[in-house]
Amino acid sequence: MYAETIILNEERNVTLTVYLQEAGKFRSGAKRPAVLVLPGGGYQYCSQREADPVALAYLKAGFQAFILRYSVGEDAVWPNPLNDYEQAMEMIREREEEWRLYKDKIAVIGFSAGGHLAAAAAVMASNRPNAAILGYAVTGADVRACNRTAPDTISAVDGNTPPCFLFSSRTDNVVPVSNTIRFMQALADHDVAFESHIYAY
Repeated sequence: MYAETIILNEERNVTLTVYLQEAGKFRSGAKRPAVLVLPGGGYQYCSQREADPVALAYLKAGFQAFILRYSVGEDAVWPNPLNDYEQAMEMIREREEEWRLYKDKIAVIGFSAGGHLAAAAAVMASNRPNAAILGYAVTGADVRACNRTAPDTISAVDGNTPPCFLFSSRTDNVVPVSNTIRFMQALADHDVAFESHIYAY
């Protein structure tokens, strides 16, 4: 495994951690799909348990994996986090050959507030991912409780939104399950492919 951390914005402490498969284990020059992990943390910090453990699981499954530690705290004023995403995704796609990945097979996965950023990437970014995985994501106006400048992503869903997989739990007392349900409805309204799993608790 190759690992590297790249500073994207020193002032806001934004970094991109890169985890790549060892080139020698598979046929020479083989490309792989990739995933960009966006940890949660209420836009106040980036949760460690939703960062490396997630990226390493995808690495084990055969992906090239990346973690974006985006602008948080006072620096999370919108659109800083989305700009961080744009910069990271642009870099990943530009280095397609060097990092041996398919630039048209890059998913984004986000949790809670990171799920909000993943949803924003899927519905409003100029450099959208090819798929989005939203884990107990704050997709609606509830996001204002942790970042008053962040937008509602549900109203921005359109026909260009990539396929999505959503998961949450019915009894979540931090991120109401209505965030997932309403986002699913918006996807259905725009005929966007999606799957979802809402756990009982």
